[in-house]
Amino acid sequence: MTDQTSKTGEKVIMDEGLKQFIERIPKAELHLHFDSINPEVLLKAAKRNNLELPYATPQQAYEWYNFKNLEDFLNKWLITVSVMLTEQDYFEAAFDSGKAMKRQNILRSEAMFTYDAVHAPRVELDVVMSGLQRGRIAVKEEFDVDLYFLADIDRTRSPETSLELVRSILPYRESVGIVGIGFDCQEVGYPAGPHKAAFDLARENGFFLSAHCGEEYEAGPEAVWEVIENMAPDRIDHGNQSIRDDKLVDYLVETQIPLTLCPMSNVRINVYDDISEHPTIALREKGVFVTVNSDDPPFMQNDLIDNYVKLATAFDLSYTDIVNLARNSFLACYAEEDVKQQYLMHLDEWLLKESGRV
Repeated sequence: MTDQTSKTGEKVIMDEGLKQFIERIPKAELHLHFDSINPEVLLKAAKRNNLELPYATPQQAYEWYNFKNLEDFLNKWLITVSVMLTEQDYFEAAFDSGKAMKRQNILRSEAMFTYDAVHAPRVELDVVMSGLQRGRIAVKEEFDVDLYFLADIDRTRSPETSLELVRSILPYRESVGIVGIGFDCQEVGYPAGPHKAAFDLARENGFFLSAHCGEEYEAGPEAVWEVIENMAPDRIDHGNQSIRDDKLVDYLVETQIPLTLCPMSNVRINVYDDISEHPTIALREKGVFVTVNSDDPPFMQNDLIDNYVKLATAFDLSYTDIVNLARNSFLACYAEEDVKQQYLMHLDEWLLKESGRV
């Protein structure tokens, strides 16, 4: 048994066997921001590019990553990525993502990058794309895991900028492994409706669509409805506020639109005081299709395993619960059906070897 302490100071007990099971089980991660970069990688980029960060060591970085709310997080996030300038910077960030995937037994990651908000006009799109392309190839060769990307629209920009992003991404779709178009950044006050033309263009060109919505209390379930009406998303990123609207919950159960929930991230930016308040399991029990994700591991100081472990501890999840969450992560990924089945076969084969534990 392992002792853990909740944010409220309450002592909880984690079954060591279940923790090891969570660490080893094959899984996918569907809500992960590539732009949230390991401080060690950022410090190397800063040195290479003769730039400075607000911290000099990884430990100082983690101390600085203390957020009041989502807006505070976004502001600090933009400061850190300002040191990323070269193809090598982006290659090393992608390769580092592969290391994290291998360590956590993540077979597939669909990482989001927000070019307009984070990298333009400081870095040309082709520089970013070249680094990501080299990185995902190296990740596959070195770690035998699949790193894909989503290009996120910055919802605070103009509809014309959103359209241009979709157009500019098209030539890189296959070579960089861009499987979807997302919708991201400050949620409150920036609805999806004005960007509908960009969503339609993305859909016409075969991209999957997902959107951040219903994360903050102020956004509420209304933000999820607004995205559904204007985007018809294949996945909803966050969507935790859906629990406050019974009709919305019923709709999500009926349609089985997956939610890519990020429990510990929501706690870190003070959407909830404690993991025990997060609605992941409540939504699942109502029949909503949920997946568990980390969001921004370096900034939130927790990874995918941590999120599984914290949920399992707070809600007394079983081995079977963990298997079902891992299975959902593959079912909800943006892959062709035959590829999904290969991931699921890999999971089933692994479970056969672990059958004494389930």
